[in-house]
Amino acid sequence: MFSRTDTVVILVGLVSALYLKLRQDWEGKPPLKVKKIFIYPIKSLPPISVAQGTLDERGFEFDRRFMLMSPLDGGKIKWNLVSNSPQNTRIIPSIKGTTLTLTSPLSKTLSVPLYPLTDGLKVVEVDLYNSKVESFDMGEEAGAFFSEACGMPTRLMYIGKRGSRPVLGSMGQGKDPRIAYNDHGSFMVATTSSLNALSKSLGRPMDIIPLRPNILLEPASFLFPLREWVEDYWAELRLGEVSMRLTSNCVRCVSLNIDYSTGKFLEGNNLPLKALSKDRRVDTGSHSPVFGRYGFSEDSGKVIKVGDRVWVRKVNEERTTFDWPY
Repeated sequence: MFSRTDTVVILVGLVSALYLKLRQDWEGKPPLKVKKIFIYPIKSLPPISVAQGTLDERGFEFDRRFMLMSPLDGGKIKWNLVSNSPQNTRIIPSIKGTTLTLTSPLSKTLSVPLYPLTDGLKVVEVDLYNSKVESFDMGEEAGAFFSEACGMPTRLMYIGKRGSRPVLGSMGQGKDPRIAYNDHGSFMVATTSSLNALSKSLGRPMDIIPLRPNILLEPASFLFPLREWVEDYWAELRLGEVSMRLTSNCVRCVSLNIDYSTGKFLEGNNLPLKALSKDRRVDTGSHSPVFGRYGFSEDSGKVIKVGDRVWVRKVNEERTTFDWPY
């Protein structure tokens, strides 16, 4: 017969062993929650942190429905990306109701409706990474504001209420999703664990803003930590009431090295892109390092909120391969 003390010791040992086993199992796909949600009304500008985001057919409502373009000599066009227009990070967006307001570094402001009327506006074909869409030039007032704020002739483009671009390569997984002015996917998902790993490699805290995710996830409890980079293998998430397919890695560029407070590239040898490149060139389809996953959802009209519980519903055995054709 076991004594009461022996019984307690055995039970504690069994519970501890069970907890350690569960913790090990959960580190790959623990219970998570939404820490932050970001939308980027104008591509290349800073994001707006929001408490919730409503989904439509292209991603979050109001996300990257506008972008900037600059006409160059010889009929060429510069599509303003954050990587080639770091100065744009000093133009601050805000939303009140259905109005988008921009504040320039000179404290001048411009307000535009988030759903502008397009009758009479000039139509321009926007070509992002070989994925094209007819768009609308928002006119002279917006052009004058952004030309001054960006330091070169610049026009504000609007994708239209229903305008969208095709997803190229295998990222759509045969479901033919559509995107706005996003680079490659409707959503970009990142985790605090991988952000912490990048900070450790960099030797200083890395801000999430230059990494430009839509959704930042964190463990729902300290009891079940999340391993860094485990999201490389995630194939499907459940975020509150929303199902999301994760189909491709997000490969990274020099935009990680931008200082959003100055609108200039950081200088020196210890830079975020270099730190990430040390051991994150893990996608056989690209030489660029990986941070985060691109996602798509068919749950138009549903809402994702900060604090929503998140579950990893499906995991790939191998990393996916980035194959967007440039």
